[in-house]
Parts: sequence; structure tokens; C-alpha cells
Amino acid sequence: MSTKKQQRTDAQDALNDFRGPHEASSEATGDSRRHSDTEAMRRHFGIPEFDADAFDWGLMPNVLVHSRDPDEGRVAGGTDLFAVGSPGAGKSTLANYLAVRLVELNDEKVVWRGSPSRSEWLPLAPWSTIWLPDSDVEAALKPKDPRKSPVSIDVDDLEAVVREVRRYRTPRDLNTSIEPGINIVYPDPTLSGCQRALERSARQVEPPGARETLFDSEDPTKHWWFGWFLDRVDGGPHDWTTWVCDEIGDLCPQNARKDDYGTRQKVELKKDTWVDARKHHLSVLGFGHSEADVHAMVRRKMRWRVAMPTAANPTSASGIVGFQSVPMHSDITSDWGPGKALLFNESRFQQFRWADMPAGHGWKVQIRPI
Repeated sequence: MSTKKQQRTDAQDALNDFRGPHEASSEATGDSRRHSDTEAMRRHFGIPEFDADAFDWGLMPNVLVHSRDPDEGRVAGGTDLFAVGSPGAGKSTLANYLAVRLVELNDEKVVWRGSPSRSEWLPLAPWSTIWLPDSDVEAALKPKDPRKSPVSIDVDDLEAVVREVRRYRTPRDLNTSIEPGINIVYPDPTLSGCQRALERSARQVEPPGARETLFDSEDPTKHWWFGWFLDRVDGGPHDWTTWVCDEIGDLCPQNARKDDYGTRQKVELKKDTWVDARKHHLSVLGFGHSEADVHAMVRRKMRWRVAMPTAANPTSASGIVGFQSVPMHSDITSDWGPGKALLFNESRFQQFRWADMPAGHGWKVQIRPI
């Protein structure tokens, strides 16, 4: 067998391990008489219908149930949450669980930060849309066993993994095209349209060094997310939208400097834009290994925290930027295993659980620019 045929056979064998897109729901067929995506996801993972009364103090409903005119004791507009925990504590499964709930409760547009090194969204792949930049990218299936070699696949093969693969040109193009449901977005390495988003905005930001612009095609690809966030807040559409940002400290690091790429200026822009995100119906779910990894300007805007299991929860506000106090006075979480965590704000805390949500195969998806 030729090398090319062998590679194609290996790719097809790997793709056969995936469940494939879910095509029977109302969203997939356009038939309103069919079950919804969230009904299918909840049934597949054994997630019960959401019951707001099951949560003392309403902390979790406040995070998940988005409303312009909420009941007494609930917040209006978007929300934000920062979950901190060590590897293996369950952050990825929690992100998947919260994404399902947000679509269930608000018909939310969930925008998941795609990364060439991570694909924790794979449990939700059958109901997801992948958004790729209108530029050359390559795709591979990477075994979770690091001793095994990745399998290259065609970009079109991704349609055997997710429901749809779509392209976008700029943050504006994406934001006006994206639909409710699970959307996995991979950033554009050219940062096309990011500077235009800033120029349309009334916000003033100092460009780095001798440059005339804040955004440039030579910037790190992840900086595209600063342009997307700005465009979504200032330009809309202002439908309910949640950004799932894993490893948020990688994007907004505490040690951000005024370097050649304007990293510090962009983090400051993120902070200034965040002020308006809530009233423009944009929520943020941030995940990280440590509070201190994320820049204090950003942490100060996060009103809810999650202490993940296997490590002690905070018992004082020391190190939690933006909090004057915490309601816990003793260690609660260090003896817990994955699937249970502690949600808290400055005045109240609430333990909660979520179901395991396995992908059902041993692969990761790797998508990166060529």
C-alpha cells in the first residue's frame, strides 16, 4: 500500500472512533417538532433538567440564568465566573456541563476558545460547529497516549466529528454569523479585522513602540481574541453569548508587559471592555490553574469564583483580587474528588455537582494555521 493510501486508511480508522454529528434534532433538521440539542445532550450524558430551586441562595441560577429583567435577588445581563484548579480536578468537564446548561436555559451562543494544543470541547462535538479563519489551516487527530503518533486528516474530515465546519473573515463577520448553540472558534493568525474593530470603537489605546496600530498580522495568534471581544461588546449583536476561555492566564497573564505586540495594552483594553460586557449580554467563563496566573485587572472583574476539588478552597480574601471577603472559614474542598466543586462570591457559597461527560474515544483534535 502506498504511503498516501496508508495515511488515508489511518485517518478513516481514527475518524470511525468518533460518534459523528447528531443530525436528528430540531436545530439540525429545521423541524421544530423534533427534540432540541440540549435535550439530546442531557439525555446522552444523564444530565437532569435544570432546577433552580435545588440551589441554596440562588448562586448557580444567578450565574446561568440570564435575563434582562430578572427576579428579585438575581442579576441582570451577563455574568462571569473564574474556576481555579489543578490539572485533573475536572475543569474541562465543568466547562462542558456549564455550556450545556447555558444553551438549555438561554438559547445561548456559546463561543469556546479553540486552541491548537487543547480540545476539551470534544464531548460536545456531535452538537457543535467549528469556525475556522478564512486562511490555510491543517488538522490532525492526536492520540491521548503520547507514545502514539498523530494522524493527519483533511479539514473536510472534521465534518465527521462535528455537525458543521464554517469559515469567517473577521471578528465582525463571525459575530454577525454565529448562531445559538456550541461554537468552537479558532483564531485567525492574520488578525484580520481586529484593528478595524478598534477603529470603529470610541476606545483609545496606545499602540506598541513605533507601530501605528495596536493589532498587526505579526502579533501572536491568541491576540485575535482581544479583537473579537472588543467587536462583540461594542458592535454586537447583543444576543446572549458566553465565551468559554480555558487557560485564561495564557491570554491575560499577570506579567503582561508593554512589549512589541502591545500585550499590556491589550489586557488593559480587555479590562475596559469587560466593564461593558455584562450590559451587552456577554458572559465569560474563565478557567485556570492559579489565581495569580491571570492579570489582576481582569480578575477584579470576575464576580463569581469556583474552587475546584482536590485542593483547599480559600478561607480569606488574600490573593483573590476584587474580593473584600470570602464566606468560607475552613477547608471544604480538598477531600472532594472530581465532579463536585464550590461556587462562591463575597457573601455566599454553594457546593454543586455535575455528571461525567466523556468524549467516548481516545483522541484530541489539533487544528493550527499552516
